[in-house]
Amino acid sequence: MIKLALAVFAGSVLACAQTVQLHTASAVLKRYQQALGGADAIKNVKSETRHGEATGGAGTATFVFYAMPFKWVHRVSLPNGREVTSGFDGRVSWSIASQGAVVDKDTPVEAARRDADLQYALHQPDYFQKLDFAGITDFEGHTCYWLHGTTHWGKDNNQFYDVQTGLLAGYRFQSDNASSPERTTVLFENYKSFGGPLVATKLVSRTGDRVQTITYTSVTYQPLEDSLFELPQAVRSLLGPPR
Repeated sequence: MIKLALAVFAGSVLACAQTVQLHTASAVLKRYQQALGGADAIKNVKSETRHGEATGGAGTATFVFYAMPFKWVHRVSLPNGREVTSGFDGRVSWSIASQGAVVDKDTPVEAARRDADLQYALHQPDYFQKLDFAGITDFEGHTCYWLHGTTHWGKDNNQFYDVQTGLLAGYRFQSDNASSPERTTVLFENYKSFGGPLVATKLVSRTGDRVQTITYTSVTYQPLEDSLFELPQAVRSLLGPPR
């Protein structure tokens, strides 16, 4: 009877601990870090290679994504056999397709740096004028902690963290493109470990009536060469001589 009473008591304590509600943005973000595997696991990511596929209205594309802190290169093989390469070298966002090279002049550099921050889960408030706890709400069928913020470049941003797991369930945000009024919803699903922090292996993005699903099939953390992220000659030609 004593053992049974202790077991019942322990179970009651655990249930209470699981239902303790958080009330600040910092507490929600700290729990998210812990849910991913802890701050040390996040800090240990110094390079990353992801393989996967993206499906949308035009069919299924395959891709490989290389990243180091504040740098990335994305190589996509489209269903029609063509290839698109894009990247960010810490200063310049660019892409090269069959039409030629393009430099992105509409997205703020800080927004691009945020998206290239391999340890973003540790630095989120750094990119916001404000990031506040907005309560508990339903988001796409999940009961979530809702964080509402405004980025340094003036865009509305909403983050939703599952109350039960602590993991990021999704975003709802204004486009970072200065000329676009569009809003996007992104769902993060099917978290898995590849030897580092947990990774959401399925992302569903909705902008207007456009829907895209990205699935990561592998994630590795072997070191990458800096030269991989150098600007291609076609992009350097668009930028002109260094100042």
